[in-house]
Amino acid sequence: MNNHYSKIEPALYVISTPIGNMQDISNRSLKMLSLSDYILCEDTRITSKLLNFYNIKKKLISFNVVNEKQKIHKILEDLKNQKVISLVSDAGTPAISDPGSNLISRCYEIGVQVRPIPGASAILSAVSVSGFSDNFYFCGFLPKKQTELEKFLAKTKLVKASLVFFMPARDLGKNSKFLTKYFPKSNFLIAREMTKVHETYIKDTIVNIKKYVQDNDKGEMTLVIDNSVEEKTDINIDKEIKLLIGKMTSKNIAQYLSKKLEISKKIIYQKVIDLNE
Repeated sequence: MNNHYSKIEPALYVISTPIGNMQDISNRSLKMLSLSDYILCEDTRITSKLLNFYNIKKKLISFNVVNEKQKIHKILEDLKNQKVISLVSDAGTPAISDPGSNLISRCYEIGVQVRPIPGASAILSAVSVSGFSDNFYFCGFLPKKQTELEKFLAKTKLVKASLVFFMPARDLGKNSKFLTKYFPKSNFLIAREMTKVHETYIKDTIVNIKKYVQDNDKGEMTLVIDNSVEEKTDINIDKEIKLLIGKMTSKNIAQYLSKKLEISKKIIYQKVIDLNE
């Protein structure tokens, strides 16, 4: 076997773990976990279940947003001292809407090697079964506050691609009216319990999807929005705005075109700002 694949070098190994089905993990990932000096994980209880399933006995250290600042110095010292350390999240790929990006960035700053060991990803899994454009944009979790949420959706609407979000199922109800406001004609895919016994995929408008989900609001879901098709108003709106720039204020342009084109004022206002830059 090529030494590149058999030799374990001191480094931080960023390892993807299953998003549901325990069998969705590579032999290489399991080998790396078993050979690590210790494993960094969000929740030791969750990672313990994976290790117990494969009969791997290894020291686990909790590493999350709560304790990251207190623990990062010691971890970096261990890495500089040639330790082999693995980083995992509760499910899927670490540092993607999960802790880890700061640690990884610091590793590069001090000359410590970082190595990915790829595997399961809720983002790619949802996009692959959506039937939407494979040109996608990952948005992470939606903002909690309404003002931030609307500003965020107004900006992401301008991205002509499949939009991917993570969302607690309980938040779909309160977020649905804003998703309907900014994506009234778009198709959505809701992916829940992916790779598990009760995995569910619903593809419809957000209004209809809400009906399916309202009776079961536990857990998290991955939401994919088909925003790849340029609507007629999106094609013409820049021309409309350019005709008015210099004649009206940005606020008045947004108010005027919002009524004329029946589009959110915030969406038009953002386009005005972009065109003025």
